[in-house]
Amino acid sequence: MAKYIFQFFLILGIAACSHYPDDVEQALRLAGENRTELEMVLEHYSKRPEDQLKLQSAYFLIANMQGHFSYRPPELMNRFYDDIDSLLDTNGNMHWQDALQQVEAISKKHFENTHQNYDNDLYVVTAKYLIDNIESAFGVWQNGEWATHVGFDDFCEYILPYKSVELQTLDNWRDYTRHIFKTKLNSLYYCDQFKNSAYWACDAVNREMMEKINPVILTNVNTIPVRRMRTLLRMSIGSCEDYSKMALSVMRSKGIPVAEDFTPQWPFRNFGHSWNVVLANSGKNVVFGGVVSHPGEPHKPDEKMAKVFRRCYAINRELIAVNSEQQPVHNIFSDFHIKDVTDEYIVTEDVEIEIVPEFRGKFRYAYLSVFDNQNWVPVHWGKVNGRKVVFRKMGKNIIYLPVFITEKGLKAFSEPFLLTAQGEIKPFCADSSQRQTLILDRKYYLSQRVYDVRDRMMGGKFQAANTEDFRDSLTLHRISGYVVKSDMVNTENVGAYRYWRYCSPDSSYGNIAEIYFFEQGTGKQITGRIIGTEGSNKNRPPGYEKEAVFDRNPLTFFEAPSANGSWVGMDFGKPVEIGRIYYVPRSDGNDVTIDHLYELFYWDKAGWISLGQKLATDIRLVYENVPVNTIFLLRDLTSGKEERIFTYENSKQIWW
Repeated sequence: MAKYIFQFFLILGIAACSHYPDDVEQALRLAGENRTELEMVLEHYSKRPEDQLKLQSAYFLIANMQGHFSYRPPELMNRFYDDIDSLLDTNGNMHWQDALQQVEAISKKHFENTHQNYDNDLYVVTAKYLIDNIESAFGVWQNGEWATHVGFDDFCEYILPYKSVELQTLDNWRDYTRHIFKTKLNSLYYCDQFKNSAYWACDAVNREMMEKINPVILTNVNTIPVRRMRTLLRMSIGSCEDYSKMALSVMRSKGIPVAEDFTPQWPFRNFGHSWNVVLANSGKNVVFGGVVSHPGEPHKPDEKMAKVFRRCYAINRELIAVNSEQQPVHNIFSDFHIKDVTDEYIVTEDVEIEIVPEFRGKFRYAYLSVFDNQNWVPVHWGKVNGRKVVFRKMGKNIIYLPVFITEKGLKAFSEPFLLTAQGEIKPFCADSSQRQTLILDRKYYLSQRVYDVRDRMMGGKFQAANTEDFRDSLTLHRISGYVVKSDMVNTENVGAYRYWRYCSPDSSYGNIAEIYFFEQGTGKQITGRIIGTEGSNKNRPPGYEKEAVFDRNPLTFFEAPSANGSWVGMDFGKPVEIGRIYYVPRSDGNDVTIDHLYELFYWDKAGWISLGQKLATDIRLVYENVPVNTIFLLRDLTSGKEERIFTYENSKQIWW
């Protein structure tokens, strides 16, 4: 990448003598031996006055071709894609987990000992390929139904590009995708209300894609991305980015003006996200998730976003300047074909940060980063201007850390801060002159997937008895409210009983993850023979029986075969006195777990400072003598990866 940028600026100074526009001449000089192919395109469209708009399109494609890449040699990737096709041919109905394992095996077979090479498209694009794509794009723009409202500049970004994704196979993808997923689209021709509507055309095609592809969205997949469209469009497993690329290719081939937007990193959890927008006849971009959600439907409603970028074909000259500096650049911004569109989505605020004296004059660009569960990830850049740097259009109600990127990694140059919902900067400077006590019950916020099932314990009750059928049972505790975390039942001085159990409320199918019994007096954890409702829900694989409640794994849970009348407990063989019962609702593993080793950190100046390790003997961790006005991170050293930064306010963990 650096080589191409250096060449770009070198050629910039010697391009003035060409009869082509300067930016086109710059690209032609970079093309080397392939210049002849590209000039053939320009000559082809220079012959007739009626082709002047197509000539301008060719200028646009060639001038902005720098930084777009293709695999070399293509034969290696095509063999990989052919193997994926063979897998799909012979196993069309296999479960997605099996398909994923086989795709991973094919990736390993082809690339475990082979380095993937790629070349700048300036070196490899042929005249015929570029002309065919320009002709096809003009055909659906000027003679089609769904882009009658699209001006030339938008046409160049939303329909014209000869590829939809970087490293895409340079084949006849437009011809292939134009003739599929067309049944619902064709029906629109008969409705005057929908005539020429890009919105409804996009909706029709996307619905048909959803029905025929049946997408399964995966994250953190260890496979080589499939970038041959006729292969990718046959796959039902993929990332959100895969599906947005699918939609992008299909829509553009039909003349429906669509682009791809993304957030590089969510500010409240790991990973980023990609989706699509359709340029509606109103001139507004309408959001949808390619093959996932329809235009106009809520897409990640009310999710906080630090930054949103649009993937473009045109070069972002500001990012060319960022990449031309000697200091390292985060890989997100080494792609200089992205454009900041954050303010199309949220109300933003510009942030000005002062550079402390020790860093002044050492860096030309600084970054704002957010936390991704494990590390800080840059999401935007700013040009240093003397003692200050300004970051434009930042999302609010998010904690950021200002950093420089060095050869050794990220270097914080100021304290983390909260950009409040009101647009104010609230810095976090650890104050050791004041101290507090932290009582912690989780290491990660309560997400929707967990929240949606924890109400199944509301109305549940704990009982003790000395008869096996519980006819003499004593109800010790009834859960009256919503269960947001693991909790304790105090059973001191209730007497000695042989049988102890949890009875789930009706309509809950059991749904409890763990129960711990602690002997009165000694405080020791005790166990007996597991008793309760036999079996598990027929829709569950083995492992969801009553035994899961005592396997000391918070990620497993009991799901009974029937919705009502389920229970689980222990027979201790003789009457015992229990002093307390800890119970864990159906869980994500992020509640404090007994017998797990934890370590708490706080941020001070430029890094995390440990407050010590603790082995959990309770469902709460207590840390005393802790600094105030800082952010914290609780790590489970035994298992798990989901960990979020938090502040501690009014005796509560506040997650960010």
